[in-house]
Amino acid sequence: MSVNLSRSNSSDGAASSGKKSNSKSTTRSEAFSYVDGRRYHNEEDCPYPLPNDLTEIDRLDIQHYSIQHVSGRKHHAPLDNPKRALDIGTGTGTWMLEMAADFPDCEFLGLDVAPLQPTVVLPQNCKFELANILEGIPHPDNQFDYVHHRLLIAAIPKNQWQSYVEDCVRVCASGGWVEMVETNGNIYNSGEVGKQFSELTVKAFLAGGFGIDTVDHLDDLMRDAGLQDVTVEELQIPLGKWGGRVGELFEKNYRMGLTGLTPFFTNVCGLTKEEITIMLEKAIAEFSEHHAYIRFRVYTGRKL
Repeated sequence: MSVNLSRSNSSDGAASSGKKSNSKSTTRSEAFSYVDGRRYHNEEDCPYPLPNDLTEIDRLDIQHYSIQHVSGRKHHAPLDNPKRALDIGTGTGTWMLEMAADFPDCEFLGLDVAPLQPTVVLPQNCKFELANILEGIPHPDNQFDYVHHRLLIAAIPKNQWQSYVEDCVRVCASGGWVEMVETNGNIYNSGEVGKQFSELTVKAFLAGGFGIDTVDHLDDLMRDAGLQDVTVEELQIPLGKWGGRVGELFEKNYRMGLTGLTPFFTNVCGLTKEEITIMLEKAIAEFSEHHAYIRFRVYTGRKL
């Protein structure tokens, strides 16, 4: 279902409602709810715990450019003149728009549960669709030469990862490639508080039903789903000023992301917003001293 999506921030109404910012608004706009002035997807409709508003758009673009700078390329699968490509969890659509410029003869389709994508000045080979992938990828078998996703760890419950990978393989055409980029959420080379916050993050995601430990073994899931020539490549992205401009940007991304997850942490871990904020800032203060970094893994596999 191709739809006209816009980068609009429907949280303006909630922000002007006169309610205290630390209370959950009863305002509903389609599938959205509001907490502390941030727009979230309704839990009943989708378990995704991150916001989907203008601030999150900024964070996702910071994250995109940081990962791409460290990676040095937009894709890792050895693409050979693909004709149709699918970007699952496309977010702002920035990655897909750049890929569409690099591959003008390929039709790109981006799926996401939230309308964060632009609607104007789209390349002719780009389309976006609203879709909840937990209900299955809404496309027939063998449709795409390239199936891509990046960072769906907060979108897919632990017990659905295998079926999700199988669904990606299902819609991939024979000879096509599946590529997945994920992180397990741990901070490496962190200080004492950073280690505690990293452990808290992992514990919260596991308690919330997300497979944050599963993403370290996506190569096994890919092989189980029938993919061949499976490869794993590791990226290390610095956190803090020690890592130069990229480190500063990814520290900003980390702060924005964890701030957006605060309602999820308070619900799952029982900590107050103030406790989470204090711990987060103390952890960030340690990053440059200890040369902290986050590890990403890029998984690719080919369908026979």
